[in-house]
Amino acid sequence: MGILNTIDTLLSVVEDHKEITQQLEGICLQVIGTVLQQHVLEFYEEILSLAHSLTCQQVSPQMWQLLPLVYEVFQQDGFDYFTDMMPLLHNYVTIDTDTLLSDTKYLEIMYSMCKKVLTGDPGEDPECHAAKLLEVIILQCKGRGIDQVVPLFVTAALERLTREVKTSELRTMCLQVAIAALYYSPPLLLNTLENLRFPNNTEPITNHFITQWLKDVDCFLGLHDRKMCILGLCALIDLDHRPQAINQVAGQLLPAAILLFSGLKRAYACRAEHENDEDDDDENGEEEDDNAELGSDEDDIDEEGQEYLEMLAKQAGEDGDDEDWEEDDAEETALEGYNTAVDDEDNLVDEYQIFKAILQNIQSRDPAWYQALTQALDEEQGKQLQDIGTLADQRRAAHESKMIEKHGGYKFTPPVVPSTFNFGGTAPGMN
Repeated sequence: MGILNTIDTLLSVVEDHKEITQQLEGICLQVIGTVLQQHVLEFYEEILSLAHSLTCQQVSPQMWQLLPLVYEVFQQDGFDYFTDMMPLLHNYVTIDTDTLLSDTKYLEIMYSMCKKVLTGDPGEDPECHAAKLLEVIILQCKGRGIDQVVPLFVTAALERLTREVKTSELRTMCLQVAIAALYYSPPLLLNTLENLRFPNNTEPITNHFITQWLKDVDCFLGLHDRKMCILGLCALIDLDHRPQAINQVAGQLLPAAILLFSGLKRAYACRAEHENDEDDDDENGEEEDDNAELGSDEDDIDEEGQEYLEMLAKQAGEDGDDEDWEEDDAEETALEGYNTAVDDEDNLVDEYQIFKAILQNIQSRDPAWYQALTQALDEEQGKQLQDIGTLADQRRAAHESKMIEKHGGYKFTPPVVPSTFNFGGTAPGMN
C-alpha cells in the first residue's frame, strides 16, 4: 500500500513531463490490472487513485481499455467503491470527450453504473456522485449530439426522487441533472418531462419538477450549483413556446433568480478573498495580518480586477446576516471539485451576462411576458435586479482585462463601466 501511494505521489510530481508519465503508465497498468482482475479489495482505493492520476493530463488508448475492467469490478463488487471510481470516471468524460463519444459502449458503461447506483439504495452519498456524473456528461457534451441518452439520464435522476430522500443534497443533485438537460436543450427536456410518467401518477411531471425546483431554490449552495440553477431559469425565461406550467409561476422566476444571485455574490466574494489570501501566503508568508485583507499593494491582480474583488466583498457584507452566510458560501460543495464545461474560466459561461442579455431581449421581443415576470417585484427586488445588471457589466470588463493580461501580457485602459444599470422597464424600483 505504501508503494502504491509513493507511485501516486511520483505521478503528481512528474505530471507535466509527458514522456516520464507515459513510461510510468505501462508499469502502473500492470499493477492496476492485477489488483482489479484478482479483486484484491483492500487495494482498490489506492489503485483507483493511481488510475485517476494517470488520466489527469490525457487518456491513452491503454487507459481507455481499463474502463471495461473497472465496470466489471463495479458489477461484481457492488457499490462500495463507486465514489472512489468517480475521479477516474470524471477524467474519462472531461479530459478525452472525443474518445468518450467515439464508441457508444463508453456512454453505456457510464449510464449503467449511475443507473445501478440510483436504483440500488447504496446510500445517498454514492447516489449524489452518480447524479453528478450524469450532470457532468450532459454539460460536457452540450452540442455534441447525445440527445438519445439525455432523456435516460433525466429519467434515472427524477425517478430517484419518487422514493424517500433524506438530504437536500441528493434532492438538489437529482434536480440538477434535469436542469443541466434544460441547459443542454430546453425542447428536449420539456418533451422528456411531458412524456415521463411515474407510478401512481398519470399526469406529466413538468409541473411537479418546476414546483419542486422553485421550492428548493434556497437549497442550491456553492458556486456551481447556484450557477446551474440560474442558467436553467434563464433557459425557462427565454422560451418562446412555454408550457402552461411555466406561465403559472411567472411571478416566482425572477425572485428565485435574485435569491440565487445574492448567494452567488457572497460565494464569489468569499472565493476571491480566499484566493487572495493564498497569494499573500505565497508571496509574503511572514505577513499574516495581510492575509485577511481582500487586496494588498503586493498583489499581482490588476487594478480593475482588484477594485472588482473589493466591490464584491463589500456588497457581500451588505447582504443578509453576516454571521450566517459564510458557512454555506465559504467552501465548495462536496461535489463542486468535479469541474464541468460551464466552470471553465477560459471559455467563460457567465450567468450574470447571460441573464442580463436575456431579460433585455425579452423586454423588446415580448413585452407582455416581461411584464408578467417583473410585475410582482417589490422595490427592493427591483434594486437587486439593477445591481445584477451592473455586476454583469463589471464582470465582463474584468474578464476581458484578465484575458488580455493572460494572452497578451499587457494592460489596457479599461472601458468605462456604469455604476448603475437599468433594464429600461417599468418593474418596481427599476425606473
